Amino acid sequence: MSDTPYAVLFGTLITTMPFAGVLVRYRATYAPKALKGLLTEGEVQQSPSSSIGYIGMAKRVYRIEGWAGFYKGIMPSMISGLVTVVVISLFLVLLAMQGKKPMEVPWGPVFAVSIIPGLLIFPFQIVANRAITTPHKLGSFAPSAALRVLLSPAERAQPLRLYLTPGVAFATLLEGLLGPFTILINRLLGTRIFLQHRTLSLVSATAVTTLVATLFLAPLKVVATRLTLQRFGDEDTSVPSTVDDSELIALVEPVVDVRGPQEKRYAGLIDAGRAIVREEGVKVLFRAWWLTTLFLVGPVIGAVLVPAAMEVPLAF
Repeated sequence: MSDTPYAVLFGTLITTMPFAGVLVRYRATYAPKALKGLLTEGEVQQSPSSSIGYIGMAKRVYRIEGWAGFYKGIMPSMISGLVTVVVISLFLVLLAMQGKKPMEVPWGPVFAVSIIPGLLIFPFQIVANRAITTPHKLGSFAPSAALRVLLSPAERAQPLRLYLTPGVAFATLLEGLLGPFTILINRLLGTRIFLQHRTLSLVSATAVTTLVATLFLAPLKVVATRLTLQRFGDEDTSVPSTVDDSELIALVEPVVDVRGPQEKRYAGLIDAGRAIVREEGVKVLFRAWWLTTLFLVGPVIGAVLVPAAMEVPLAF
């Protein structure tokens, strides 16, 4: 198997990790309306809130953590990326053995390839999100100490319990629907219209897919991020007593103000969405929606426009 996919993965991580890390922090930041309402004129809210925006969060990360802060969580993210590359590479090898092109694959296998890597790696994504948002400095090459901070005693005793984190597996399944969705849009707006109205077909397929995917994915990502920060079997999100404080270096101030243990835990995906709207407002669900759109542009072009340009009909 060529080393090219792994080189691309490494380059992609180095390039995108700072942006992704800031995005995770921004989505995770808890800014309840009740707190805002208690502030009198002239008072300044000390916790980071949605008002600082994505750029403001990036500045905050740099001010408190420096350049190193932009690469927190890179090790579990790298493991997640490796698993994804291996699964997709195996899928492409199987296609080549059968003499098929990726554009000719029915959307059933596309759905499977969309969700299998996600289901395999989401425990690593949970660890990565917690590493990004923790108020402690963790060594990239000290996994034992890091896991004692990021996982609850119950999770460390039974790591597979991470799969039981409420709502995260369901969110992964929903995200896996994006692949088949792009194929459906291509079938509806791509091939036939493409032959008669090239520009209309390309623009409409791209616009519809990107718009609907953003409206679906932006809130899903916010809710899923919040859910990954809830530790199983540990109501208190502070560092477990089994951790030696000498191993930890606390930041001068936390970058992210997460939802505290005094608040009722999210019971699942729908409950978390309702709680966010009730406590913080519906706008929070669409934090950095424009960045979600930018992340979608590449896959949408590949899944919708390329097959249409090649006049390859996609199978159901």
